[in-house]
Parts: sequence; structure tokens; C-alpha cells
Amino acid sequence: MVDSVDAVASFVGLSVEDVCVKIIDVVRGAEIRTLIITERMERTALDYICDGVVTFRKKFVDGRLFRELVIEKLRGVEIRNPIYYFTLHEGKFKYFDKFSPLEHGKCLHEPHPVIKDGKGTEFYKKGMFSTGSQQLDGLLGGLRRGSFVLVEVLEEISSEFAIDITLSVVENFMMQGRGVITVPCKSISPSYLINIYSGLVGEEKVKKFCKIIIPSRSSGGEPFSWLILTDYSMDSFLETFNKVIDSFKKELDENVLLHLSFDRLETNFGSENAEKIAMEIVSKAKLEGDLCIGITFPSTEISPKLRQMADTFLRFFSKEDTVFIYGVHPPTRIYNVNIDFSQPHPKLYFTPVT
Repeated sequence: MVDSVDAVASFVGLSVEDVCVKIIDVVRGAEIRTLIITERMERTALDYICDGVVTFRKKFVDGRLFRELVIEKLRGVEIRNPIYYFTLHEGKFKYFDKFSPLEHGKCLHEPHPVIKDGKGTEFYKKGMFSTGSQQLDGLLGGLRRGSFVLVEVLEEISSEFAIDITLSVVENFMMQGRGVITVPCKSISPSYLINIYSGLVGEEKVKKFCKIIIPSRSSGGEPFSWLILTDYSMDSFLETFNKVIDSFKKELDENVLLHLSFDRLETNFGSENAEKIAMEIVSKAKLEGDLCIGITFPSTEISPKLRQMADTFLRFFSKEDTVFIYGVHPPTRIYNVNIDFSQPHPKLYFTPVT
């Protein structure tokens, strides 16, 4: 390995190209491989002399460090994936795999390992809920009781991923006997969501601790105990939503998790009414010490208003199906996100880009 060829060329008083030609002549004659490193970014004759060219780039996303590797050339080899994203965390090079989502109905998992945050725990003493993930708790310190968490999903990320990224919080609430009230993304069917939850915490807990509320024009009754239908009136939706909150609290004597996808609310009620719904539900959650998580997408018109309301603000983005997160408030560096399926229970893990 020659690191860097620029320094070698300067030392011997030759051009970089001349030094490379001499090095290549030697290594080819000896039938050995070599790696030549240069810090010059512009294209030179060196790019044509070498059999392969790989560029390492350091960028900044919203003021945060981001790294990518680009395979510019591999002589005689098809380049199927020219871009990889990587970190130098703890002084080691590691490239990130593409995100592997959960697949509903594929298998049942062992129950979610509970991170207790009720009375008598350190979380409770600090006025916090656990995220359900030890690693995420370490990054954020937990989620404040009576707060609104905004999860902003940027381009190229599917609605299904929006489920996966908040699952640990949902699971941790249900496993501790707390109610979860969900308005799913507009492209996600309630049955799909229930199948995901059931595979992770079990059907009995889902039936007891989960309610999905969606507007519907159906005149028939509700086909499942966990599904609640409302009409397309904002007042009717809010009345139903508040009744479900109060019913859970009366029955369980516990705080609840409110999980809202604002793409569905905007589609069903319009942006103006969706904003009013958000203000009422978030205000009630903050007043009563509950936790409200809101998910937005690039098309969500009320995102600027929701950012102003948020106590915790997280952004997710994707590059070539590789997923990343960073905190806007509290501010964090960028982390790669994936799911570890090697354990009895799948869990999110986060690797910092350094």
C-alpha cells in the first residue's frame, strides 16, 4: 500500500503519474496487488492507469458528518452497487447494509423484553418513558412524560418503515399493560399493523391494549375489537379519540401512547382540520402526562407547525435503501439504523457515522 502517493511523489521529485507508472510496473511484474492512495479529488491520468478507482467522500447533512464510498471503476467487473455508506467508528471501517424490514406473518417472536419505566424506576423519577430500546434510551435519555415526539420521514422511505422505527415504544407500552391508540399511515391497512404487533407482543395483549382509529364511510359495525371507525367529521373523530383515551385510563389506570400518522389525517380531514386535531390531541397528552408520537412524510403540509409543537424531533432519511436517523432536538450525530434478527426478539440497532 502506498499512502499517500502525493507525499511520495513530492519526496522523490516526480509527478504523481510518473510515480504510479513505476509502482505499477514493479507490482505487475511481481504479480502482486497494491493499493495507491491519493488525496486529490480531480480526475487525472492516474484514473486511467489503475485497474480500479474508489473514492471516499466526506459530506455534511444538516451540519452532521456523513460518509460515502463510490466505486468509480473496476476493470473487467460489473459494478452492480456503485455507492456504499460507511463509518470509521472506533477507528474501524464499516459499511452499512441495506435496511431489512420486519415481515408480518412470517414468524412469531419471543415477547418484547420490557424496559420498566413505571413507578419506582429511574425513568419515572426523572419524568421519562423508555423508548423500549436500551441503545435509543442511551442516545436520547428516554422520552419525557407529557411530550410530543415528531418523527419526520424524508424521501425514499416506505410507510412500512415508519412502523418499524417506532415499534419498540409501542411494544414497551403494551408489555407494561398500557393502552396504545393508533391512527396508521394512509397506505397501511389496520390488519397489516395488527399482524406486526401480534407477532411481537402476542394477540392477547394486542386485543387488550391496542385500538386503531380510522375514518370510514362503512355503515356496518366494527369487525374487530381493536378497530374503531368514525365518520369524516373532525368533531366526531376527536370525540371518539378522547373517549378511547378516557376508557383506557379508567380501565388500566395507566398513561397511554398516542401514535398518529399525519398523512392519513390530512387526507381524511384536510390540512387545516388535521392541524386542529394535532393541537387538541397533543395538548391533552401534555396535560395528562401521556406520550404522543406523530409521523410525517415529505407531502405533509402541516409539518412546520408540528415542528414548533415537538419536544423531541427526529429525522429519518434513506440512501440506496440504507436508512439513517439524527436528532434535531435534542441534536445528535447521524446514526445508521437496522434491525437485528439474530436475537429471539428482533430489535433496532444504531451505528454512529464518525
